Amino acid sequence: MEQLEAALAACDTALGAAMDAMNDPRLASGGSSLPHPGSGIPSGEGWSGARARALLTRVERLGRRTDALRLRLVDAADRAGVPERGGFTDAGSWTSRHTHRDRRPAASDASLAAALGQGGPPTDDTAGTTPAEAAELDAGTTDEPETPGRTLTGQALDAGDISVAHARVITRALDDLPASVDATGRATCESELLRAARTVTPARLRHVARRVLQHVEGDRAAVDAHEDAVLTREEDAAHDRAELWIKDNHDGTMTGHFTVPALAGAQLRTVIDAMTAPRRRTGSAGSTPGMSCDEGPGDVGWKQRQLDWQHRRGLALTELLGHLPTDHLHDKATATVLVTLDLATLTGERTGAATTDTDHPVSAGQARRTACEAGIIPTVLDGDSLPLDLGRQRRLFSPAQRAALATRYRTCAADGCERPFAWSEIHHLQPWHADGRTDLDNAVPLCGTHHRWIDRTDMRHRVHRHPDGRASITFGDEPERPAAPPG
Repeated sequence: MEQLEAALAACDTALGAAMDAMNDPRLASGGSSLPHPGSGIPSGEGWSGARARALLTRVERLGRRTDALRLRLVDAADRAGVPERGGFTDAGSWTSRHTHRDRRPAASDASLAAALGQGGPPTDDTAGTTPAEAAELDAGTTDEPETPGRTLTGQALDAGDISVAHARVITRALDDLPASVDATGRATCESELLRAARTVTPARLRHVARRVLQHVEGDRAAVDAHEDAVLTREEDAAHDRAELWIKDNHDGTMTGHFTVPALAGAQLRTVIDAMTAPRRRTGSAGSTPGMSCDEGPGDVGWKQRQLDWQHRRGLALTELLGHLPTDHLHDKATATVLVTLDLATLTGERTGAATTDTDHPVSAGQARRTACEAGIIPTVLDGDSLPLDLGRQRRLFSPAQRAALATRYRTCAADGCERPFAWSEIHHLQPWHADGRTDLDNAVPLCGTHHRWIDRTDMRHRVHRHPDGRASITFGDEPERPAAPPG
């Protein structure tokens, strides 16, 4: 214990020296005012890309090794019964209390620490003893739990080759392997995952981990079935973790937090991304550069300043919530996410994972369920990976005229507006009160903002007919003809 304390003190001193070096004003300035070489301080050339990368890599490795030491300390304390003697139910709560970390990540770290093991490979304490002495040693230690040797993943973390996040992915993947995989097969899978972890992010490693079985299993169908089973368990766990809380800030705003399954989150993000697309902020024909489609031509000042990214998305979410629920909201009106799967998986002839255009894999069961809903467009592939059918989303928010109009428009008909058709309101080009007919030739989809604009007497607009039968609407003092039809 004294040796560990002394080593940690030395590390603390070394880190303090490194911090002092970074605090040097000449170094912090990026080298612009550094003295000549040989002064002990790097010259401007010292901040070359290669040197900066090397320093960053070393600091990252040190951080990883520090994380490894922290986890090993937590596990050693747990094995010694320290948390229990202190009145804590487990190592996670003990760690959370003394490090002021949130309970959930602290518990997760404690579990990971136990999975990574301690020390090196298990040693034989009876080596060099007589049979009688060995038997006596064994008899005296039968009640002591055997400390597992350090796993390959733990050793890689100790060396700083991988991060805690990488280690978490690897240990989870090994736990998910079928029971039929023997120790040799598990070691092979672990080695392959460690090799990948040195060059990819934890997020990408998760994709690799789902199919790591292919390194020891020659049957692709078995690998597909394993991946599907892993995804199904993840989806079930995600469903159990779904939660939402909202609190009133008593200042005209509310703050909330939610956790939802990945596919549901991807659907929400798809809609928000569509509503905050860059083209809507950079202007188009008949609009002022930097003005979004929410901004009126006569409005200047704050409406023309660039809104920060989070604020724009917050406004988009506000509008989104303003449409829930309305007669335009239907069970089949959700974000458009493309799901790709082969025909055999869709029909249930075999199991396998599907992929989405948001980079979120889903299980075969989830893909079959969502393929029946609008908002999920299934791209079905045959055995040669050739497209057989690309489903078209049917946005049934109102009567059949709306569904037919959805085949003509994908967005609001206002020039430059990219709000999806799903959130539009159908407008009579020739107003109803002026004997306008309710038919497709007299109908255009407009988002809530542009629908309000078109009914304002102080807002000029012009309707442009296109050869394909669609119509565009431009707003402003001098509406110009759009370069292309809407959507």
